[in-house]
Amino acid sequence: MNKTHFLMVLGLALVFEGSQCQEREVFVAQGSVAVLPCVDETSAISHPTAVYWSRIVGNVLKTVWRRDKNGLEFRPVRDSPRASCPVSNFGKSDYSLHITETTIEDGGKYVCEVEGKTQMVKVINLRVVRASFSPAIVVEGLITEAKCDISPGTQFVSINWKQNGIFTSRTSLSDVSQRDAGHWTCRVAYNGGVVEATTSLQVKGIVTPQNDSSVVYAAVGSSVSLPCVFTEGLIPYTVMWRRTSATSYSSLPLPASFSASAGPSASATIQRVEDGDEGMYTCSGMMKGLNRGRIKVQRRMELVVTRVSRSSSSSGNGPVTLTCHLSNSSQITSYEWLRVTYGPNDTQTVTSVQKTKSYRIQEVTEKDAGEWVCRFYGKQGVLGNVTYQIHVMGAVKSGNSSSGNKTAMVMGLGFLFLVIFLILFQMYRNYRRKKMILLYPAMETIVHQAATEREQRGRSGAKMAEACVGDPKPVCV
Repeated sequence: MNKTHFLMVLGLALVFEGSQCQEREVFVAQGSVAVLPCVDETSAISHPTAVYWSRIVGNVLKTVWRRDKNGLEFRPVRDSPRASCPVSNFGKSDYSLHITETTIEDGGKYVCEVEGKTQMVKVINLRVVRASFSPAIVVEGLITEAKCDISPGTQFVSINWKQNGIFTSRTSLSDVSQRDAGHWTCRVAYNGGVVEATTSLQVKGIVTPQNDSSVVYAAVGSSVSLPCVFTEGLIPYTVMWRRTSATSYSSLPLPASFSASAGPSASATIQRVEDGDEGMYTCSGMMKGLNRGRIKVQRRMELVVTRVSRSSSSSGNGPVTLTCHLSNSSQITSYEWLRVTYGPNDTQTVTSVQKTKSYRIQEVTEKDAGEWVCRFYGKQGVLGNVTYQIHVMGAVKSGNSSSGNKTAMVMGLGFLFLVIFLILFQMYRNYRRKKMILLYPAMETIVHQAATEREQRGRSGAKMAEACVGDPKPVCV
């Protein structure tokens, strides 16, 4: 359309007798669908013959969408068909223009012309709101700034920012961290309402853990993982792990069972935690920056070693005290002792016993055998558990063995006493017999002679037997 048509349309909009001219503003976020209203509230145009949607660019009217009297629809050829005017709404006297995937360049003044028995002209000022960061992708420790653009600009609005749904006054970030990553929303309030435009800030570096306040709790004898996950942009073979003291920050050797992964997921694992492995562990790596630069990022985390110590009397029969011990208990607010029992089909029952750091068992019996758990809490809830096993089968077997030994000893002593008694009884009998012989000497002579005769008779019988065997001819009577 030429300048003459432009002036004619504006003239119709301002001074043409019988026409209806209104101007209003529409705010919309970039990327959403913009609806430019053009409704005949009076229904004066019952049968429109033509609908024209144009945009004022400089001093020129550019067609956005139109429908002539013959029913033909026209759209720009070069631009993608993002603008349309639903003909099905014409019967409702609604000639609004719909623009999908709105961009910041779509902002400006639009003119709606509807011709029928009368003519209706409306001017709509479309303002597009865009939220962005400059730069949009940044490495930890660098600078970025949040921007809220309105096209075309206006001063009759108020602008506020929200980070992940929470209002914030920070728009210039001088030391970017992973806590700054997420969704940032520009909230624009104007006379007719509120519109919000959202953008995302991507921070390159170590995404897990997000800060240096991470604490990992691990029991002695267990396996533990120390997380260190990088985003895209990590330079290969630049990841390093080191260990320092939690108090003096002096360098310490890594545990013997320490192993680290390669690649973006550079998490480390301690296969078996030992007493003394506590301390500060630092994971570092080099990231690709702007203009082929190299930026070092690192994350520190503390490993707290937990265990249960057992104390009892020297005799072993007295009370037993179980104490929950942590290498650093500064973040612990409370402790709780739990009793874990197992039933049929490995069903587990957990019972709270006492909410103290130490638990005292007056006398360990078979019912105390099994699993005991010390659970510790912080301000944010449960921080970890440490398990201790009480074994009393050895004590029971020792008791049974002791009672068995006592029985065997009693039986042995009884048998010994029986043998001694029999020996003494036999000695007593021999003593009595000798005493009786001494009282009767004649009887002793008779007994001695009888014994001698029996001995001689036995010897003679043996000689006669040998003679018969040697000479078979004589007859022996």
